[in-house]
Amino acid sequence: MRRASWITLLATVVLSSFTGSAQKVEEWWPQFRGPNSSGLGGGRPPVHFGPGQKVRWKMAVGSGLSSPSVWGGRIFLTEFDRTNKQLATLCIDRRTGKVLWRRTVTAEAIEKVHEIGSPAASTPATDGERVYVYFGSYGLVCYDLDGNLKWERRLPIPENPYGAVASPIVAGDLVVLNHQGRDAYLLAINRRNGRTVWKTDRSLFQYGWSTPVHWRHDGIDEVVVLGGDFKPNQRLMAYNLSDGAERWWVGGLPPCGKSTPVIGDGLLFLAAPDIILEPVAEKSNPERAAQIYANNAARVMAVRPGSTGELSQANIAWSERKGVPGVPSPLYYNGRLYTFKDGGLVFCRVAETGELLYSERMGALGYYYSSPVAADNKVYIASADGVVVVLDAGEELKILATNKLDGAILATPAIVEGNIYVRTESHLYAFGN
Repeated sequence: MRRASWITLLATVVLSSFTGSAQKVEEWWPQFRGPNSSGLGGGRPPVHFGPGQKVRWKMAVGSGLSSPSVWGGRIFLTEFDRTNKQLATLCIDRRTGKVLWRRTVTAEAIEKVHEIGSPAASTPATDGERVYVYFGSYGLVCYDLDGNLKWERRLPIPENPYGAVASPIVAGDLVVLNHQGRDAYLLAINRRNGRTVWKTDRSLFQYGWSTPVHWRHDGIDEVVVLGGDFKPNQRLMAYNLSDGAERWWVGGLPPCGKSTPVIGDGLLFLAAPDIILEPVAEKSNPERAAQIYANNAARVMAVRPGSTGELSQANIAWSERKGVPGVPSPLYYNGRLYTFKDGGLVFCRVAETGELLYSERMGALGYYYSSPVAADNKVYIASADGVVVVLDAGEELKILATNKLDGAILATPAIVEGNIYVRTESHLYAFGN
């Protein structure tokens, strides 16, 4: 594409995303889980793929759990160099898989993370003009698309037992971050100069892990965050995008909310798990684990927007206790809601009513940390064992493919223009027809 055409296209997409027009950025995958964390991509990605099948390119990547974000001909990713204690942002050519640039920052101290976690866990966000990256050990960093540093904001280490995993989002002219830890707050920064626009205290939800979602309804722009802590009575909170003021909330939720809510058909869907034992504890005492899980207060629910204060029961469209994922976010697609649990269990519901259409095993065991994504009437879900299952997005379970890759998958894939980008523990793959 000629340079003039590219600039025109870029300007059109950027302006439409900021002015709140009906046009959606379906071409690109600008943040964690794509457009507004929906998990929905475009084109016709392959159904059958693997290390020797439908590979457009494959490149080695360093340690990290961030998911790829995509804009135009660029892919953004982060890495952690354990030897040199450096945190890196990568810009990758989407056509060839070659690194266009790599920029590093060095933190005074590296945050403590879970044994399967990483100091490079947050997914970069981009608006097509700049890329915004968050490291719990360092803070927020902004580069232009050529890798030139525009601004940075050093932030204190959040002291989160799992590590900082929530990703920044771009909402209008703001970069919004859920800073999660002992000093917990929601932070909105001017995307152009890095200055604080507002900062809202979230000390009641010290150890949240949820990436915020931008919800525009009834002429109002809100930022919604699922609370997460080790204490009961957590909340789903909605804040005014313009000033960070609390607007409404859903109370009485169980602890350990890790996933990001998803929006569809005027409803917001959330998954709030209860205590989840470590794999070692589950295996050492399976009877105790079964008893804890049988009595927990986990739930998946659909919420109608409120005005102010705690929502009444009338705002809860439905709430169910079965099929609550531990980590993966829900997927809303074609009027249905999909959730995935460890062990390879999939639950499919009518999104409007919560009616369970099916709950079955997919044949891919193991743990699930990656969130589901969808395109072309197909749902893609990756397991920690490195298996990507492809499902038909219909009312009955139809397994279209079980694709085994050569490494663990904890990051969420990206789908752009019929290509699917999958990060394993050691490589980034681009698969396409």
